[in-house]
Amino acid sequence: MINLNELKFERTVWAERKLAKLCPNNNIKLFGKVFDSEDTDKQFDAMEEIIIIMHMAYERKQKFLGNEFESIEVTKEMLDNLDEDELTALAMRAFKDFKQDGEVTVEAEPKKEEAEEIPQTTESTSTILGSSTSATA
Repeated sequence: MINLNELKFERTVWAERKLAKLCPNNNIKLFGKVFDSEDTDKQFDAMEEIIIIMHMAYERKQKFLGNEFESIEVTKEMLDNLDEDELTALAMRAFKDFKQDGEVTVEAEPKKEEAEEIPQTTESTSTILGSSTSATA
């Protein structure tokens, strides 16, 4: 049995390209719209795809970096056998990593002249789930 807490997720360019295909117009900025459908099957399918893609991205990156890690294959069949709460909790972990990996962590200092003109904000421009991730709303 796979310990779901051992699954790790990564937001890489490869993952973004795959995730964008789930979004309207293949636009990753519309990621939150993936869950706009009221179709429960489509919502579950999207959660499973996101979990699989982001976990595969983690494993691909570790392999590329030459890091030793224990590979865990995540399949739709495995995810289909979870209950709704387990799937939703796992999807929320993937969404959290998606959002965190997309945030800017290095802030550039504006030149002194520009500092007076540019209002300082700390808002993230990342878009993440504007609606509930529960497939049974």
